[in-house]
Amino acid sequence: MICKDMKYTALYWALRFFEVEENVHVKNYNGYKVKIDAEAQTVGYGDKIKVLSDSLHYLKRHKDFVILECVDRLLSAGVQPVDILLDGRQGHPDIITKEHHINCEQWGEDYENALKNFNGDGLIYTSRLVSGLLECHTSEMLFNKVEGSEDFEIYNDELVFYHGKEKVVKIPEGIKTIAASAFWNNVFIEEVILPESLVQLGGDCFYCCYNLKKVNIPAKVSLMGNNPFAGCPKLEISNFSPCFKLVGGVLYSADGGNLIHYTIANTAGQFNIPQGVICIGKHSFFMCDNLKKIVIPSSVERMENNPFSGCTKLTVENHSAAYHFESGVIYNKWRSNIIGCLNGSTIEKLVVPDSVTAINRNSFWNCKGVKNIIIGRNVTRIGYNPFAWCDNLLLESISPDFPCENGIIYDKDFTHMLCATNRAVGKSFRVKDGVTHINRGVFSGCTDLKDIDLNGVIYIDKSAFTNCTALQYVFIPDGVTYIGEWVFAHCTSLKRISIPRKTFIDKNAFNECNAEIEWRD
Repeated sequence: MICKDMKYTALYWALRFFEVEENVHVKNYNGYKVKIDAEAQTVGYGDKIKVLSDSLHYLKRHKDFVILECVDRLLSAGVQPVDILLDGRQGHPDIITKEHHINCEQWGEDYENALKNFNGDGLIYTSRLVSGLLECHTSEMLFNKVEGSEDFEIYNDELVFYHGKEKVVKIPEGIKTIAASAFWNNVFIEEVILPESLVQLGGDCFYCCYNLKKVNIPAKVSLMGNNPFAGCPKLEISNFSPCFKLVGGVLYSADGGNLIHYTIANTAGQFNIPQGVICIGKHSFFMCDNLKKIVIPSSVERMENNPFSGCTKLTVENHSAAYHFESGVIYNKWRSNIIGCLNGSTIEKLVVPDSVTAINRNSFWNCKGVKNIIIGRNVTRIGYNPFAWCDNLLLESISPDFPCENGIIYDKDFTHMLCATNRAVGKSFRVKDGVTHINRGVFSGCTDLKDIDLNGVIYIDKSAFTNCTALQYVFIPDGVTYIGEWVFAHCTSLKRISIPRKTFIDKNAFNECNAEIEWRD
């Protein structure tokens, strides 16, 4: 499986399931336990929740995870296990309680189609994990666009995206949610004034806003995704929420269990993470290049998605039994997952150990001192291109699931291009015959690439060509059905791109890219 397995593991943590043994995740609801076997992709709902269909014990469809998340929401809200019935038979609700009959749907088209055919009987429910924060919609919610400044894209009480170029931005009162990535890479803003009505701050919402200096966290904010302030080197935060605490420029959850954000502008060379921190969040130390040493306490049980990326001088003193550091590479305690690699690591050759079955997304991001990696024979999962921006890296593989040709990693059917590096791609590249999918971030950071022949590609995933700064002209073949978010973002030399009119282009595909688009019928 490619990267979605990693996403599911992130979902288990977001639901606060703890990995009690390798691949076994458990959550305790006042003495009642639900258990997930991540390797078998199964869930045990315990002996009090009645499950009528055996298929509901498997976690393979997106819908299965929506059902799991909804059950978690019900149990966390105090609904008794004996009052929950999981049906799942054709024509029947997925979840039945004393209060509701609930039909769960996959986020997106499935949910939208279910709403169109909804007859008002029961509830339709969907959810997803976005940048560390769980979002949910139900058929009781209305999503009509409201009037307002043309700079704000607002639905109901959620600010979805800000398109403006103002230095000082005041978010309207009444907004309760700032969506994930809402201000992503906005280089114009210097101050954002968040409203007192705000409850939820999406993950990565101010990611790489290089000139942002001031943001307030209002008193009602109780939910926050993955470091909303990552990559903001000039930022000072003011916190007024009792759900969080700000100590010396470091933002934690109120109980101190989650470390969310470390201020880039902090000049200290060493930081001792306080005892009591359980989770080091995604991007929490992103680009904190003043740091030369971090001490990880024994209390840490989880490190999200390589939290030390962009720290090129960093060394780590580790006291957590949950992780193992070796030559700058971070493994989980069973050495079955590669979690990350310190950016300053110098590695001539890394043969991934036979114990490793998974290489996490972003794990080697920007590791310019890593020269050669051989994917181990037992690796069965790779997160989306973990080798992006590894300029000097040449990849090899002895895994049957991930064959390698000329430094490019593919799926075993050679239909998906999974991982590439600047060294392998070079100045001119033709996609291999039979490849239909360019996966997420594959060419990201291939700064030498000037010419690309997409050959028989039909699907180009998110961030596929981000920061390909030498790319000048791209011809999108007639068969391409989808171009994802940020695909050509920061392709600053891209002058012209030819695209079929029928191709669906997701938002921000050309962010910070001024290419002239030539539409073809």
